[in-house]
Amino acid sequence: MALSTYERVGKAMEALKVGLAPFVSREFINHYKSQVRQELERITEVASGEKTLFGQIDVAASLKGMWDSWNKVCRETLGLAERSLMSELRDVRNRWAHQETFSSDDTYRALDSSHRLLTSVSSPQANDIDKMKMLLFIN
Repeated sequence: MALSTYERVGKAMEALKVGLAPFVSREFINHYKSQVRQELERITEVASGEKTLFGQIDVAASLKGMWDSWNKVCRETLGLAERSLMSELRDVRNRWAHQETFSSDDTYRALDSSHRLLTSVSSPQANDIDKMKMLLFIN
């Protein structure tokens, strides 16, 4: 049975969660050093003292953290095109979380934007998204 467009976008969100975590972790640790726990708590709204790791935060928190910390953290590594992708993917994630429908074109765009952002941070999950893009119009 072929995946629905909604399910494909969900798989892209999971790939973004996994694929962005090493980048977000590395960049935030490099910038915030001993204050990284406080910054993580701020962007994820996790209660103080909880042992949340970067790999466990959801895609919304990763994208929000990257967006909110753009000038301090991501600007030196990523370009304005990637910032635009983050904004677009935040919107896609919200639409997905609120169970909105996605046309085939919207789904392809979400997959392509996810692929581009993951490629920009050298994530191996970009390959998974690329395969999903190719299969979208076959199934």
